Amino acid sequence: MSTRHDVSRRPEGLFSAAMAEAQAGDEVVYHVGQYAGGPHKKEAAAAHEAGNCLLYQRKLGGGRFEYIAKKKGKTK
Repeated sequence: MSTRHDVSRRPEGLFSAAMAEAQAGDEVVYHVGQYAGGPHKKEAAAAHEAGNCLLYQRKLGGGRFEYIAKKKGKTK
């Protein structure tokens, strides 16, 4: 069962802490709005580039989206 961690309204720097606490398959919501942005965008992109998560969005309606990083498991 996956857990949802929401840092979208939290100060910069907490994305990495949420990812460290998250288990494989957990979602970290790093921004809510029309476009990807916010203080966690760069950290989320770096985690994705390092292969630690998948980035995607979930439509909320009214032109708003949740921007999510899903933590990957360890590869063999």
